[in-house]
Amino acid sequence: MGILGLSRLIADVCPEAIKEVEISSFFGRRVAIDASMSIYQFLIAIRNNYEVMTNSEGETTSHLVGLFYRTCKLLECGIKPIYVFDGKAPQLKADELAKRKERRDEASKKLEEAETAEDIGKFSKRLVRVTRQHNEDCKKLLTLMGLPIICAPSEAEAQCAQLCKEGLVYAVATEDMDGLTFGAPKLIRNLSAGGSAENCKEYTLSKVLQGLELDQSQFIDLCILMGCDYCNSIKGVGGKKGLELIKKYGSIEKILKEKFNVTEFIDADISYEERKRNLENDSENGDMGDVKNEEHSENGSQSIEEDEVERKSEMTTQDKNMNENDEEEDSNEVGNEVEEKEEAKEANVGAKKTAGKSKKKSSNQGVVVPENWLFKGARKLFIEPSVIKGEIKDSDLKIKEVDEEGLIEFLCKQHGFNEDRIRSAIKRIKAAKGKSNQTRIDTFFAAKPVTNSQPKPSTNKRSSNGKVSSSKRGRRPK
Repeated sequence: MGILGLSRLIADVCPEAIKEVEISSFFGRRVAIDASMSIYQFLIAIRNNYEVMTNSEGETTSHLVGLFYRTCKLLECGIKPIYVFDGKAPQLKADELAKRKERRDEASKKLEEAETAEDIGKFSKRLVRVTRQHNEDCKKLLTLMGLPIICAPSEAEAQCAQLCKEGLVYAVATEDMDGLTFGAPKLIRNLSAGGSAENCKEYTLSKVLQGLELDQSQFIDLCILMGCDYCNSIKGVGGKKGLELIKKYGSIEKILKEKFNVTEFIDADISYEERKRNLENDSENGDMGDVKNEEHSENGSQSIEEDEVERKSEMTTQDKNMNENDEEEDSNEVGNEVEEKEEAKEANVGAKKTAGKSKKKSSNQGVVVPENWLFKGARKLFIEPSVIKGEIKDSDLKIKEVDEEGLIEFLCKQHGFNEDRIRSAIKRIKAAKGKSNQTRIDTFFAAKPVTNSQPKPSTNKRSSNGKVSSSKRGRRPK
């Protein structure tokens, strides 16, 4: 998921909201990470001759190799990663998921016709799917490493943003710019294990709003105008045009009324009730859904051998060219949703039928408003997402001891990892955890929280001539 063109708009209009930093600047901080996107990146990056890496039983291990060594590197940098996994997709996302499925089917056809190695690699990557088993494997791995995990009720980005808003993490680490739309105070893109400054960008929401001269509600409307996964956007309106319209009219409703003469709007249901599963579409291993950031991977990752990854004990390959992808991401969508989410289309159709209809398409010099535009439902999802709110405590996010023998059993005996390398990595993890538990020096100078105590009454008295006299004794000035 993402907001089309948002990173480019921010870079053009308010570059002061973006700070390029080294990974070391996040030492001692908790960072919420979109687990689903990370898993997809690993499945794309860690390959052998265009195929994901597997163990002797033919089971995929690319995601485990990537997650294990990437997490090791983050811990060695003093970062405390909090991985958040996707839950159910909202109903309004069904149309977008259907479009992604069509693109994946098209890629499958092109793969059959592909002749060059380059085309085979490109289209095979577009067919990558994160399955339920992949997610369960990663959850087990992180638990054995002693790291906390959070299973979001719905969108992982929304839950990450909520953790950040509650002060439980410093920032949200994701490639999806809609973390800002969900209200995350800080967002980190390209959190690279390599630690190069040009590959790590920190966005500050308050500076984004200040630079764009918008409040959060207007910013949400701008993101909807630019294009999100919950509804269509107005054809012919991009970032700068959308910003101009929001500044002039203040909201999407006023834009539609005053500029396009549209006065009736759909108020879509955004319930997250259980949806029926289409068992005919379930794969034998329980597919978890669509691709995240399909085209993002094509320029931002490369294949590497497992022994090379384990020898280096770090995940830098898939991040090597990620900085080149800023503009590429702006025109791509992110997938990797549970297969249940794809079945949300049926429920979404029903929601449209009961929600009412808007007026016909309105055009204004080539600008076309979509019929039955569900922008109000999209707005609700950004303002009131399905998240765990106020229930997660600081103690729930504490890092625990590594289960060394459990990791050996899981990675080495079950999935064929080299035991010597894993034990060596475990030693580094244990040493890194002590390092990450050190306190940042800036915490000693943090501002004291504002209290509700009443201010002490002034001891100064005002005389009849308007002069103020103090009860404090002191030398009268000459």
